[in-house]
Amino acid sequence: MNKERVLRKLIELAAAELDGARAAYAEHLQASKPEKDEATVVDDQAQAWSQAELAEDLERMLRVAEAKVAELNQIDFGPKEFVEPGAIVRVNNRHFAIGVSMDHFTCEGVEFIGLSPLAPFYQAIDGLGKSDTAEFDGRKLKIEEII
Repeated sequence: MNKERVLRKLIELAAAELDGARAAYAEHLQASKPEKDEATVVDDQAQAWSQAELAEDLERMLRVAEAKVAELNQIDFGPKEFVEPGAIVRVNNRHFAIGVSMDHFTCEGVEFIGLSPLAPFYQAIDGLGKSDTAEFDGRKLKIEEII
């Protein structure tokens, strides 16, 4: 398994997420601008509040996506012996790319999940080595491989 390809895939996915968040935010800002000749009525205030809340949510998504890209560019994806950011870990026959949270993705025919060090699952396996075991949510976990 080529870690560099997995990292590139993670960066590609995070960049696509960032592009999508930027586009959604820009589209929302453009669509929420009032027309110059629009009259203001009481209902417009309620809609303005709703639009402001949506803008906050979109901006939060944008900041999260920016943080993922920045984090991926800072993580050392060199060889690892223990579960830590930058490791690729196989636990109970599931592959995890440690660094940022990411939905399931496939690279070189292997399905991965991006796992943030803030995730409770990560906390259960943090610092373990190959063949070590842990328990999470009532299940026994075995570290089968660390790359």
